[in-house]
Amino acid sequence: MLLNYMKSEWYRIARSKEGYLLVGVLCAIVLAANVLLAVMAGTPDFPYATARFSLSNVIMSLGALFFMAGLLVWLLFGDDRKNGTLKNEIAQGLARRDLFAGKCLVSIAWGLMGLAVILIVYVGSAALLLEGPVLEPATHLVKGVLSALPFTVACVVLAVAACIVSPKPANAFMIWLTVVCLVPVALDAVGRVVEPVAVLASWMPYNFFANEVLINMSGAAEFLWDTPQGLAKCLISGFAGIAAFSVAGLWRIGKTEL
Repeated sequence: MLLNYMKSEWYRIARSKEGYLLVGVLCAIVLAANVLLAVMAGTPDFPYATARFSLSNVIMSLGALFFMAGLLVWLLFGDDRKNGTLKNEIAQGLARRDLFAGKCLVSIAWGLMGLAVILIVYVGSAALLLEGPVLEPATHLVKGVLSALPFTVACVVLAVAACIVSPKPANAFMIWLTVVCLVPVALDAVGRVVEPVAVLASWMPYNFFANEVLINMSGAAEFLWDTPQGLAKCLISGFAGIAAFSVAGLWRIGKTEL
């Protein structure tokens, strides 16, 4: 039953425009950013028309992957509850567990394909249009993306659960935003004066990907994932998020009147 449901969802998504639109817009943004830097290369004393500078912008903003994961799910499944799609699927004998798992797996697969396309456009255009070596910054970028991937998957799981249990897409997005972003930011602020809270906040991916990845124009850099402790933090928090959001999602979906 799960496999058949995943096939039907994949077929529906492949024939709709939302997923393609998101990937296309993101590809256009990263390509336009590199084109702009290339155009500005002709400006005297403009030091930023390099592949290192371009790729470092995303390396220092890996939390954007979390937002893209939530946005992808919201585009693909945000209206399912409102349109009565979930009720019809349950009425046809699909278990709620399979409904949840199917949407998660399809979203993850689609997201990974889209991410690969965006990275190819981003790194490829940087290599073609901008100055300086691209291999080293591209390697750091790929390592960073892989380090952020477990919690990005967790964000997908949370977004799917929120879309299923919330009757309105806006409510689902606010649930997701609160858990992934607002709570970590609030705890980080409190942690500046309360040490135990600071420890908790330092283990939240939205915080440590923002605070523990540093690059400056001189070439000096600190990458969280280049140390065993930092990589462990990325993986442990990511897989813990997957487990926690999966358990909480299954529990809440089981109690929700669809």
